[in-house]
Amino acid sequence: MRCSSLTANRRILAASDRLPLTCTRSGTCCHGKDVRITPWELARLADAAGEAQAAFRDRCTTDGGTRLAMHGPPGWRGQRACALYDPASGCRLHAARPLACRLYPLGREVQGGRERIIHEGRAFPCLDGCPEVAQLPALQVSAYLEGQGVAAWVPGRDAYLEIAQDLAEGAFVLVFDSGLSRSGDASWRARWRSVAQGGPPAWLAALGASWHDRLTVPAVEAPLADGAAWSAAHAAALQAEAQSSFARLGDAHALASASACMLAGALLLIHAVGGDAAAVGMRWLGQAVARA
Repeated sequence: MRCSSLTANRRILAASDRLPLTCTRSGTCCHGKDVRITPWELARLADAAGEAQAAFRDRCTTDGGTRLAMHGPPGWRGQRACALYDPASGCRLHAARPLACRLYPLGREVQGGRERIIHEGRAFPCLDGCPEVAQLPALQVSAYLEGQGVAAWVPGRDAYLEIAQDLAEGAFVLVFDSGLSRSGDASWRARWRSVAQGGPPAWLAALGASWHDRLTVPAVEAPLADGAAWSAAHAAALQAEAQSSFARLGDAHALASASACMLAGALLLIHAVGGDAAAVGMRWLGQAVARA
């Protein structure tokens, strides 16, 4: 296998690498995992389940709709199963499974527009939960990704990195282009710090119920099968709502609250795509404080 060290416990893979990737479908990887999902992936899962998006979010996810809940029956090594897992038949929504599930046991990183396929750990992850996989045919990484339908899921997921950036830029605009930073009212700093450091509970508090729904269970008029088109429609709806809700604000308290709302939305989406929202939040906070 040709792969180079990325860190002590992370390795970059070449498309031609051959690995024990023929899945045994034993379900060990459906227990105790951190599976992040974007609003588009949530909508696809809800549609496959025949549920309203909000009902599915509340029943099957945590972290405000950005992580699949692991509250099923204990299974492999006593870990709780994914909310979508049936011990008798496996994943109940396998055809609509999100990108993280399609990639597993591989991972995907995008930096500067460059994609890297990785796996965590010195040993190949599947050999722990499913050692019998070593007796099955090895696959090239490219063949495995193609067989899992990864390419069709990438545009809809990656779009949320751009949407997060747009929301963050909106937060900066509300502070620096509105006159808030020059007004002498520094309450926005405390709000930003709370959002940057507080994780999902702080994000949801700053968003409020209406913006939480706009972010995670939007009413989007676009083909659900087209992730790029659906996420673009979602982005346009968010931009229009932000413009309508925040463009004419003049009160310092309202501006500070609105900027924290936009920051919280950006961090929620960073979290949804698997990013380190805490680190990103602190970096944005540092940039804002330095600029002020």
